[in-house]
Amino acid sequence: MRPMGAANGGSSLPASLVLVLMSTMMIVHKSAAFIACPATAASSALSSSALFARMPMGPVARAKKMADPADYERVVKQKMQQDKLTRQQAEDEYNQFLENPPFYYALDQRKKRYAELGYKDMFEGMIGEAEKEGRGDEVKERIQKFRTTSKVKAYSVLAVAIGSFFYFRTVYQADPENFLPGI
Repeated sequence: MRPMGAANGGSSLPASLVLVLMSTMMIVHKSAAFIACPATAASSALSSSALFARMPMGPVARAKKMADPADYERVVKQKMQQDKLTRQQAEDEYNQFLENPPFYYALDQRKKRYAELGYKDMFEGMIGEAEKEGRGDEVKERIQKFRTTSKVKAYSVLAVAIGSFFYFRTVYQADPENFLPGI
């Protein structure tokens, strides 16, 4: 059996499989962290000025501002009037909207709103507001179902990634000379 690694002129295929596996796990970990990210006590105690910390302008927002400055200016001014924000705050919020897909932007805004109302995280805020309307149990049930489904999906992706890694590792170890010929 040939030793693995690039030192003998061969490709380091198992190392690349490890990299693929690790990047897949990082993506799943980030997704799982996004889905069930409880807000810390420090983040719930943020003041409104800390919520609008100056964010660097990303490429999408910069392109929008350069491509259509009149529309960019119109939206910023409208945001300033509607939400009673300073120009910097309005620009930061609009840039954030442009950089993030609207779904994630809406989630961020909802988190900020619940933090301002004094809830420790978005889920607690949803439950608290629903209890005021008399539908707390229904919302608790929906959130629990969402969390369970999200965990099942995350663990399924991990299982497939790990299973694929071990399958390809076994196939490579069985016949390293003919593993993915031509690559």
